[in-house]
Amino acid sequence: VSTYGRPVVSFTMNIAGPVKTSRLIERGFSIGVERLLGALLCQKASVVQKRTNFLETGPEGFFVVDMDPCRLKSICTWIEEMDPLGRLFDMDVIDVDGTKLERKEIRRCLLCNEPARICSSRRIHKVEAVWNRTIEILTEAVLQHDSDTIASLAVKALLFEVLTTPKPGLVDRRNNGSHTDMDLFTFSSSASVLFPYFKKAYSLGWKSADLKDCFARLRELGKDAEHTMFFETNGINTHKGAIFSLGTVCCAAGFTATNGGDVFQCCALMTNGTTDELRNDSQMETNGKRMFAQYGLRGIRGELEDGLPSVRNIGLPMLEECLGKGLSLEDAGSRVLVALVSQLSDTNMISRGGREKADKAMKMAAELLSSGSFGPLDVERLDEYFISNNLSPGGSADLLAVCYFLHFLKERFNA
Repeated sequence: VSTYGRPVVSFTMNIAGPVKTSRLIERGFSIGVERLLGALLCQKASVVQKRTNFLETGPEGFFVVDMDPCRLKSICTWIEEMDPLGRLFDMDVIDVDGTKLERKEIRRCLLCNEPARICSSRRIHKVEAVWNRTIEILTEAVLQHDSDTIASLAVKALLFEVLTTPKPGLVDRRNNGSHTDMDLFTFSSSASVLFPYFKKAYSLGWKSADLKDCFARLRELGKDAEHTMFFETNGINTHKGAIFSLGTVCCAAGFTATNGGDVFQCCALMTNGTTDELRNDSQMETNGKRMFAQYGLRGIRGELEDGLPSVRNIGLPMLEECLGKGLSLEDAGSRVLVALVSQLSDTNMISRGGREKADKAMKMAAELLSSGSFGPLDVERLDEYFISNNLSPGGSADLLAVCYFLHFLKERFNA
């Protein structure tokens, strides 16, 4: 306070009992930080300095804010009263003279809604009961918040993918690529109705302990999402591949949020054995099965079974490298797509244009990539070849969306 001459918000968590920190408590705290900073941004308040620490004694945060202290206290009190996690937030405001501003509203007990000070001083409730209620509040609110956030990021990734321009053979802001039945609006409509599916996928992973059972249930959710998509687009397949790939990644993100581990490895374990279906399921009549029978290509099933190596080793590192060099997200995404096209035997391209033309397209993308320096005009020329040969790298586009999603996930959750 004395250093900056401005009020400070000291933020900690109200956690009863000897255990003051856990993965769940830290996540609840991080949501509180998000709520506080969002409220301050809404009021156009300048956060001069901020620091958060995750300690054995519990998470803590300090925020120096250029704002009238009484107004700042009012914002903090509103969050404590209105947010689903607010009763577990302790947002004290320290004035420039070092005094703590008192709240006008009485804080209520978690169990009986009586004044918390009375219940605490008289030890009316057992610590175990307060702890159990605390965990209930955290579990419900964190899952609600994070599943909404994940679904939003997934839809955002799909929208950013289709808006990225230029993209060879694909719908973008410049043209509709090799497609005559879909445009930006078709994709936007499709992406918008998939929010509930991505939310359910994350929640399913979050609540699951067994990956194989989890994946079986996810596939049922995926079928329902496909029906929703086809109804919205009047039968046009905009996101069937993304429902499978991005839905699996969302589910894996939920599983790792509660069980720990790596999203890529989780995807591999979850989908292990799905390629065998292409070989053994006599009732299956899909483009993926035809490509497997004719060329031995495993498609997105193999990509997921292997832990998304194209995303892990090519797409995501390249995206982050380009952004680190100062490229825009769009320019970085366009480059990533070219890189993915150069490496993937995209079953969608082979199905539309044949193996010879698809292989030539891959070679052209690889040559463009190896040139070291290329821009939008070079990709536009590649786009012309793709369109003239009816090629559309839809599988690569889905993986670009996964790259975007994992980048957004890392930014938001600091994963």
